[in-house]
Amino acid sequence: MKMETEITVLVKSTYNDLKKELEKNGFQIKEEYELRDDYMINNDIDLSKLSKLEILQNCILVRDIVNIKKELLYKYKKYASNGDILEQGKVECPVTDIDKAVKFMESINYKKIFNVYDKCIVFANRETELVVQLVNNKYIFIEMESECEHIDRKYESAEELMKDLSRYNLPIDNSNYFVKKAELILSETLKI
Repeated sequence: MKMETEITVLVKSTYNDLKKELEKNGFQIKEEYELRDDYMINNDIDLSKLSKLEILQNCILVRDIVNIKKELLYKYKKYASNGDILEQGKVECPVTDIDKAVKFMESINYKKIFNVYDKCIVFANRETELVVQLVNNKYIFIEMESECEHIDRKYESAEELMKDLSRYNLPIDNSNYFVKKAELILSETLKI
């Protein structure tokens, strides 16, 4: 399992206003891509007996990073009592066809419970890299990961990521650096 460190915060402005703030801080768009996740869970699991986070811990994602890669994905997360993410990792299995991957999962008794559509825009300046995520045409998030693709930097901890992001005074919700996008969509879908 590949372990990683990341933070995710909710943006409290429009994308255009956020983009202007990022540009004022020297950020430029480095990459854009679309991500589509089908969250699937075993039919034998009684969703009414699990918390939202327990449901997510039992999900397998059929992920399509459009025109980049397709995969089955399992995400592991260990949470603190306040919901902060203490540890996380993932296991990836490449696939060649998303529709066949969904049919395969259905054939082994899995069902789709919700979808996440995520338009990702990677911004970087000389010191910081972040991803603005436009999720399900409803939410805007900023995500930062310990390993950067477009600059030569590696963060050692979530605290270091938080400190770096906070210095830009962006319009974000500073009360939660571990927003769980999938939990929000799950709550809306299942009305829980």
